Amino acid sequence: MDILRAGPAEHPLLRHLYPLYLHDLSEFGVEYVLDEQGLWRPDFLPTWLSRSPDVHPLLLRHEERTVGFAFVGEAPFPYMTAGRDFRMSEFFILRGERRRGLGRLAARAIFDRFRGVWEVSQLPGNRSAIAFWRSVIAEYTGGAFEDARVDGSPAQVFDSRRPPARAQGR
Repeated sequence: MDILRAGPAEHPLLRHLYPLYLHDLSEFGVEYVLDEQGLWRPDFLPTWLSRSPDVHPLLLRHEERTVGFAFVGEAPFPYMTAGRDFRMSEFFILRGERRRGLGRLAARAIFDRFRGVWEVSQLPGNRSAIAFWRSVIAEYTGGAFEDARVDGSPAQVFDSRRPPARAQGR
């Protein structure tokens, strides 16, 4: 799994992927709606495509093809809980690439890349995302994470600086 920081050359690709992600989220009754031109609103993509040092737009690639993206916020990113270093704000794997372990690989690679205290939250109605993240984080940390609530949503909090059990040869 390759994790590529998306620069200006990759912004058109993210502009095409982002509406697919918002379409998936619309299933859970979130605030995203189509406007009169068929564009999803609100549109937070400009924040992620800015050159701000506290945003990390990442493309997820497997076998030289893009399979998804992740948007990671880094403190002092405005939507962070105090005391947290990183937030997995958006994470998307294309439907045709799901259930192949790619999301799990990507998540672990991102946690390894950005070391610190993480917050990963999910929409309350997205049971598959909640199960996915709890499983991935439990495996990554050897169970050393905290279930939390962030703005009323389920979340997991953990420190990626602690070496996971898998890294110690177990």
